[in-house]
Amino acid sequence: MNIAYTHRSSNVKVGKIPVTTSSKATCPTECPMLANGCYASAGFHTNMHWDKVTSGERGTPMAGLVEHINKLPKGQLWRHNVAGDLIPDHMGQIDSNALAELTRANKGKRGFTYTHYDPSNPINRNAIAEANRGGFTVNVSHNSPQEALAANHGQPRVTIVPSDYWTTGDTVGPIVRCPAETRDEVTCKTCKLCSVSTRKVIVGFTVHGTQSKKADIIARG
Repeated sequence: MNIAYTHRSSNVKVGKIPVTTSSKATCPTECPMLANGCYASAGFHTNMHWDKVTSGERGTPMAGLVEHINKLPKGQLWRHNVAGDLIPDHMGQIDSNALAELTRANKGKRGFTYTHYDPSNPINRNAIAEANRGGFTVNVSHNSPQEALAANHGQPRVTIVPSDYWTTGDTVGPIVRCPAETRDEVTCKTCKLCSVSTRKVIVGFTVHGTQSKKADIIARG
């Protein structure tokens, strides 16, 4: 399961920070976006890079990524997995040892990521909690506002929201819109909201792009 490290992202919404891409084999099978609206597979260049990482043509095993993260300067913001998810163990759960190793390498830096692994599974829940306590922010990705609001796993949350969510007046609870969606000058590099594991708000990402119709159905619960 290769992981490709890019020292400076060319994605205008992410900003010029280090990012990674993990092979498609890291994605949990329970993620409804996997076959019904995955944004990473919809983007031509992103999916082409993702395919090469998945085939082993690009990237390194976890040890190579850890080496890169160890070398980052103190306080450096970086985003793990523009595509892909956390490394699974042989049972299809989060590999706690691999995540702990990455968390140690991130000490003093500001790494963050998102995961669709089920936090109701005790192995996943503990691995995510340990990473967040250790300073590596793992956001639990939810598939609708209702699901995110009902979650009680105690970890930072994000969710997709329907395309008309912000205009219908039906917004509920502590869900805030990703600032990069409404302001061109805002990027992950300047916002940093998703890197704050202790925040109280849920970050909402509006479905968009070529997969928006499929994602919209999922986001409406």
